[in-house]
Formats: sequence, structure tokens, C-alpha cells
Amino acid sequence: MTTEGNLGNGHAGNADRSYRTDIDGIRSLAILSVALFHAGVPGLAGGFTGVDVFFVLSGYLIGGHIFGELQAHRFSYLRFYQRRAKRILPAFYMVLGFILLGSLVLLTPLNAYHTARSAFSAILSVSNFDFWQHSGYFSPGSEFNPLLMTWSLGVEEQFYVVIPLLMVLLARVRHAWVLPSILAVCAGSFAFAVAMLPSYPSMVFYLLPSRAWELGVGVALAVIELTWGRYAKKGLLTEILSVSGLVAVVLPFVLLKKTTPFPGAAALPSVLGTALLLAVPQSWINRRLLSLPPLVYVGRVSYSWYLWHWPVLAYLRTMYGKPELPLPVGLGGIAVAFAAAVLSYYVIEQPFRQSKRAPKPLLLRYAAVTMVFLLAAAVLSKGHGFPARYPVLAHMETITEERGTDPCLVGDGAAAPNLAAECYDRTGTRPLVALWGDSHSGAIAPGMRAAAERSGYGFVQLGKLACLPLLGAVRYTPELPRETPECVQFNQKTLETLRSDPRIRVVVLSGFWANPFRLDAPGGEETWITPDEAHEREIPTRDAERILFEQAMTQTIRALETAGKQAIVLGDTPAFTFDPIWKISTSALPAERKLVEWLQVPNGGDTGYAAPGYLESAAYADAAMRETLGAIPGATLVELKPTLCLSADHCLYRQGDNLFYADDHHLTPDGARYALRDFKIAGSLAKQ
Repeated sequence: MTTEGNLGNGHAGNADRSYRTDIDGIRSLAILSVALFHAGVPGLAGGFTGVDVFFVLSGYLIGGHIFGELQAHRFSYLRFYQRRAKRILPAFYMVLGFILLGSLVLLTPLNAYHTARSAFSAILSVSNFDFWQHSGYFSPGSEFNPLLMTWSLGVEEQFYVVIPLLMVLLARVRHAWVLPSILAVCAGSFAFAVAMLPSYPSMVFYLLPSRAWELGVGVALAVIELTWGRYAKKGLLTEILSVSGLVAVVLPFVLLKKTTPFPGAAALPSVLGTALLLAVPQSWINRRLLSLPPLVYVGRVSYSWYLWHWPVLAYLRTMYGKPELPLPVGLGGIAVAFAAAVLSYYVIEQPFRQSKRAPKPLLLRYAAVTMVFLLAAAVLSKGHGFPARYPVLAHMETITEERGTDPCLVGDGAAAPNLAAECYDRTGTRPLVALWGDSHSGAIAPGMRAAAERSGYGFVQLGKLACLPLLGAVRYTPELPRETPECVQFNQKTLETLRSDPRIRVVVLSGFWANPFRLDAPGGEETWITPDEAHEREIPTRDAERILFEQAMTQTIRALETAGKQAIVLGDTPAFTFDPIWKISTSALPAERKLVEWLQVPNGGDTGYAAPGYLESAAYADAAMRETLGAIPGATLVELKPTLCLSADHCLYRQGDNLFYADDHHLTPDGARYALRDFKIAGSLAKQ
């Protein structure tokens, strides 16, 4: 990523800080693991740990620069940030220009807006905060954001605002305090990451406090070498250390999974392994294997490759309309990015890094260019992606953006339903229909509210994101561990609310029933249902999960009947293997349409209907519900698929300019009203 070459200071300390080819070799391992992982190469599920390798390298090289100059009493903030600017900004701004122009040509107005917002944050080196804050349930898929790779640049730049100040202050007081203080920061940061990871995995992944220890380990190693000299002996111990380091770096590439809690303890092998390799440059692995010319060359262009590979893949994913690319396409994407990186290295990186301009005028020039890019990003963001380019499409996107604004669908951090007036009709003496469920209940709510009014009922909406309306079972997602206890509490409090109000006569259960059974969907192994928090990490077999599901639904309906409520279970709506907006945009955007045609992406055109997807999962969930409700005479199952599908392979996702789906499985308000257009609640109940 942004390590400043690996040319040391030579004059500082006892360690030889001259150019090391093995460091570029380590860089090549890191960038290859990241690029191949993002391209979808099988067997590299932990390739993301290449970023952690980069963090250690960055801390080692840049921390060594700072401490070496402090030892020689030559450190200058202006020179430090001059080097940073020359190293980082030219290639970054070249890629950023490509991304901003590409967003106007290839992206919808809403996606262009999101890209511009990310660009603004990236220029200010705070994009990691932006991605953390917008990593919620309905947030745009990060796989499609061409600037996602800048989160790690943000972490580094924030670190290099703090660490020079800390080292300069400590060096002025007492040089001997520098190393213990850095080690203390590392220990505190690591402890923070481990402590926060179970409850706040997204925050731990993106933010500096839980990542600082990785960079700090590199800084600490550089300080040790510059203070006491490098362990540079040739011998058995050196070879053992180098082999151990290489194994520790490489094994996580293949052993870790996407669901592994990370970073924290799982990042230790990558971090410590990199430090070991840095500490033994005289080993055979460092001198021969890691210094092979092809590896060294890849390492030299690694920063530009890191910058280029992600936006190329992100735009390809946009063309394919899905986060997973065919392997040949993914490999072709990173190959194109590598070619762009080589060109960038020779035409942009090297000429600008060799500039002899004095620090002040150089930094002023970079500041001026920064302001130009900030202005461009601000204009595109404030213009909301210029919706006038495609007004009908922009209107549809506005509807999809409203998914996360329903106040009656509580989200992360909430363990009780919202009982405000807009969610709970407390006026009059009318009987009430209560809708209880997850985000699919929130999607169907406008249609159910209309149906309740038609039938003479008031309406109550009790919903929580990713929380199936079940007692005795709860969905568990390893990446979102807090959802599990919150959902258990939410459902208990919802049941208490339903029991306490005799006006609530009918309870409609609605959920993404097929989600735990996503047997034929990407990522289906990443969520499952569990009886309680104590067993959440025990992945059940398919049969065990179905039994648990049926028992939980039976328990839930029995509890409602005992409370004197009529239970209605809504079958789920059809799900698609694509986002309908993608089909619509590939017809509306000329450049995207041409590129989709050139890539020969299976598309089928924008007809307004398509065959539903994930049929195995849907059929499995439907069978489980029918079997359960068949044994409970008082419960009713209402199928929604027939209301949206004219035939088995002809399900509507829009009708004219009315968009029925906000994404591949959530209805829009228009879609909800259409799906329940003929639904009525038994009139006799309203008069009881």
C-alpha cells in the first residue's frame, strides 16, 4: 500500500537501512493475496490478511524513517509529509480521476452519489469512518464501491498524524521512552480489538484504535534495530525464524474464512510473521526466495496495483450486477489493473517521487490539487449524482433508498419495538392487526396497512431488522453477533406487547423465511438459526435446522393463540438472483449497456419480469411452513408468490414505471400494495 519505498536513512542507528529486495518480495506476497482474493480465486478465503502484512511493512519503514531522523536530530514535519505526499497522492489522484469520470459514465445517479461521497472522505483520509458508518443492513454493497480500498489508506494516514507527534514528544523528553511507549500503544490497541470484536466487528475492522497495533509492531521493530542493531547472523536460528515467519504469513491466506472474527487474535500470525521476516534479512528465504526478480518487481508496483485493482473489479461487478464475478473475469480484471499499475508506476509514481521541489511549495501544490478533487467530489455528491441524466431511473432509486428510513423497523442496538403513534394505532376502539417480523415485514407493511384499513382494522407494526418472528429460535450471523441477543429480547418484548393489548385480534407473522435455508445462494453458510445464544456458533445440519424452525414456529403460534390472537403467516415473496435496478440501468445507461453486451453478461433485458431465484431454499422453507401450519388448525398461511408471479418463470419486479422490488428480495411500497391488493382479513373478526 503506502509504504515509502524501502530506502532507509543509512546514517541513523546501528542497523543497515539500505534498500532490501526482500521487503519488496514480502510486499508482493501481500498484494498477490489481496488481489487474488478479491478476484475470487478459490482456496484464498483469508487473502484479505495481505492488508495486515502491508500495515506492518508500513510501520517498519516509515517508523524507521522517523526514529532514524530523530536520532540524528534531523526530523522535520514538513519533510515527513513531503515524502508522504510524493509517495501517495500522485497515483491516488490518477485513480480517483478515473473513478469519478467512470461514475458519471457507468453508474446510476444514486451510485454516482455514493461514490462521490466516498471520494470526499477518501481525499480527507477518513473513508474508513465512512465505510464503518454506512455498513448497515440496507447500506449499498461494499463490493460495488470503487473506493472501498481507501479504508486502509485512511487508517495509515490517521496513524501517521499521531505517531510522529508521539515519537517527537517522547524523544525530546527521553529517547529511552520511545520503545516502551510504542509497545504500550500496541498492547492497548490489541486488547481493545480483542475486547470489542465480539460486539462491534465492523468498528474493529475499519478504525485505527483496533488497527494501530499492527502498524505499531513494525514501528517497534524499526526502533529496536536502530537502537541496538539488527539480528543479522547467518545460522540455524535465523533460518528457523524466517521459515516460521513465512509460514505465519502464508497460512492465514488459506486457513481463515470470511466468517472468522477479524482482526484481533486471528491477525497475530500475519503481523508477527511479517515482523519475523523483516528481522532476518540474512536468511536464505529473504536473500533468495523473497528476492526473486519477479516478486521484487510486483512488490515495487504493489501500491499502484492495490489502488487500481479494486475499482476495476468494482466496475466489473456493476456490469455483472452481482458481488461474485466469474473467475476468468475476476482474473482478467486484476490483470488489467496490473497493466494500469505498471503504467502508473513509471509515468506517475516514479517521476513525482523524484521531484526535488522544496517541501513548502510542493505541499502547497498538492493542497491546491486536493482542493480541486474535493470540489469535484462535493459537486457530484451535492448534485446527488445528477439525477436529471436519467430521471425515471433516479426516481426508482429514490424509492430504494427509502428502505432504511422506516421508523417502525428498528435496527442495530434496539431490543424493543417502536411503540410510537406512527407504528401503533392507539386511537379509537377498532380492533387491531399487528404485523410482526423482520425487514421483509417492513417491506410488506404498506400493503398490510392498506389491507387492514380495507377490513376495518387499525394497524400495528412491530419489526426489527434481521430478526425472524420466532420464539425458541433466532438467526445467527457471525459477522453481526449483537443481532442474536437483541433479537431474542425484541421477540420477548413484542410478545408481551401483543399479550397486553386486547384490541390486537390478529397477528401477522412475516419474515425472510428462506434466509436460514439459503442452500443454493452465495453466502448461505454464513447464517443459520440457533435455539439460544449459548449454541449460536454450532452450525446445525439441514435437518436439525428445519426441526428447530418448525418447533419455533409452532411455539410462536401456540403462544399467540393462548393470548387469544388469530395467527396469520405470510409466505415469502419471490427472490431474484439480481437487483432489478441493475436490469433497468443496463437498459437506461448507454455505456453500461454497451459494456454489458461486450462482456456478454447474461442479462435478458429489462422486461419487467423474470424467473425467481434460490428455488431450493424457497421450496425448503415453504415446505417447512406448510408442514408446521398443517398441524395447527387455527393458523392460516397466506401465499404471496402467486400474487406477484403470472407463472413459474414470470414474476414481476416492476410494472411500467412502478418499481416493485427495492433489491433482489425486498418489496417497495408499490410492490407491497400490489402483492396484497386482494388480501382481506375476515370481517367477522373485526366485529368481535
